[in-house]
Amino acid sequence: MILTPEETALYYKVYWALLAHTNRHLNIIPDITAPDEMFLLSSSEKMEVRDALYEHPDLLEGFVAKNPDDLPPDELAIVASWRHRVGGDFYIVRYLKRYTVFMSTTEPEHLYGVLGLNDPIEEIFGGRSLPVWVKAVLLPFKGKIIYDGLLRGYNVYFGGGIRSSTKETYNRLKRREGIIEQLVGPDGKPEVRTSLDRRAPRKPPPDWKPMVDEIVAQADKIRRTATPVQGAAARLLRAAARMTQATLHQPEITEDHLKQLRQVRAALTRLENILHEDLYEA
Repeated sequence: MILTPEETALYYKVYWALLAHTNRHLNIIPDITAPDEMFLLSSSEKMEVRDALYEHPDLLEGFVAKNPDDLPPDELAIVASWRHRVGGDFYIVRYLKRYTVFMSTTEPEHLYGVLGLNDPIEEIFGGRSLPVWVKAVLLPFKGKIIYDGLLRGYNVYFGGGIRSSTKETYNRLKRREGIIEQLVGPDGKPEVRTSLDRRAPRKPPPDWKPMVDEIVAQADKIRRTATPVQGAAARLLRAAARMTQATLHQPEITEDHLKQLRQVRAALTRLENILHEDLYEA
């Protein structure tokens, strides 16, 4: 869940250089001009310089163009990739073995797999229950996503409604698009990769349509039964078979799927009512 010590040292080397460049131009914190002096600032002072940097995009571009600290090309490319940072408010929604998952709080919602720097992000918040609401800047770094070392947490604790909502959103996004694990490619251009991209290609499933079509045809023949519960069960079988048939012949969700689902629910309710009557009202 964190960078290696070598990666962390490299990150801070280029990051302090960029912040020092920003401070030299804007003079936000007087008399601070060298990268190693940035380390001595308080978190609030670092945030002040950081925020000013992102309010003046020309400063990053100027740093990349002039390379005032004579960074080697690979290190300068790291700074250049920060054009594609993602900043704003996030919910921290999961602590996974691979990374911490941040979820954007505004549309479009996405999940980001974020690594810590010196310490796991979970330790920073002292075991606070999730979700945790934070303001952060997420940066691409050597094929990963990190935060810039400056997290601002909101002192807000959420009730069951928000926790349930964020859980549902997390599950939906993870299933549909995966967790974003990379923002830029090796060439420094935007190239999003997600957790879904790591999955091994699955073998195509068999074509179940002929089998299900036959089940539907046979189920339609079950009309006369010995007992009401058998009739209700047969009705449920027909409705469920037709629902499955609709999803196989029309993979994209349509109104017809909802119609079939309502019929399944009606058949299930009918069967439940008969069972309750037979068991408890006899």
